[in-house]
This record gives sequence, C-alpha cells and structure tokens, in this order.
Amino acid sequence: MDDTAQPRPAAAFSGDVALFSHYLSQTGQAFLLLGEAGGQAVHVRFTGCFEDRQVVWDCRFVTLAYQSGQRSECVEAGATESRPCSIDIGQPGDSGVPLCVRLNLHRIDIPAIRKMIIMIRNYKRLRRGRHEFAAQ
Repeated sequence: MDDTAQPRPAAAFSGDVALFSHYLSQTGQAFLLLGEAGGQAVHVRFTGCFEDRQVVWDCRFVTLAYQSGQRSECVEAGATESRPCSIDIGQPGDSGVPLCVRLNLHRIDIPAIRKMIIMIRNYKRLRRGRHEFAAQ
C-alpha cells in the first residue's frame, strides 16, 4: 500500500473527494498509507461519508501506548495524555477532514487499518469533536 520511494502528486493530499478518489483509482489503492504499517502510529487517507456528503478523511491512527508515551498530533495543547479510546474529528480543511483514531492495539498493521476504515465508514452518528469509549 505504501510507495514511499516515489513522490506523490498533489491529488494524493487533496481534500477534493473527486480528485483524491481518482488518484486512488489510478493507483489501484483502497486508501493511501503515508509511512509504514506495523508501528504504533500511522497516517492514512481514505474517503467516506460525513455530514451527509462524501469527504476525504485525513487520519492519524495511533495506539493508546503511543498516545501515553509521547505527545502526538492528536493531543490538544494543555490536554492530559491519559485518555480512553477515542475518535477526534476536526474542522474540514484543504487536505480533507482531520481525524484521529486512538485504539487499544499493540501495533497498527494493514488489517487493523482496514477495520478502522470500516468502523469510521459504518459509524452513522459521527460529529465533530471527541467521541470517547472504553478500551476493550
């Protein structure tokens, strides 16, 4: 899924759903993985429905261990670092809708990424802000 050896065109980072979807289609990808899977944090971009329209999700997907071990882009200034599993949705921007998903996993591999994407796409009551839930 990750072709870091080649530079990506602007379409790969666009918040325009049609442009980004076309890029995914051209490259044969279901989502864009920026970096490598298998660690405790990944950056992944994919499409889905939010607020009754198609959007590009610009997602930081992190484990709870990663979250507690260091400050990440998912933690707001002044926030405590000890948090339950959660989904944070920010304001849409030029690169899409910022999303941070924190789950109780040892590492984030490709199957975990696929399951997270399905979870976000199937969650019908998503709204901006933080959604916390108990780790299982």
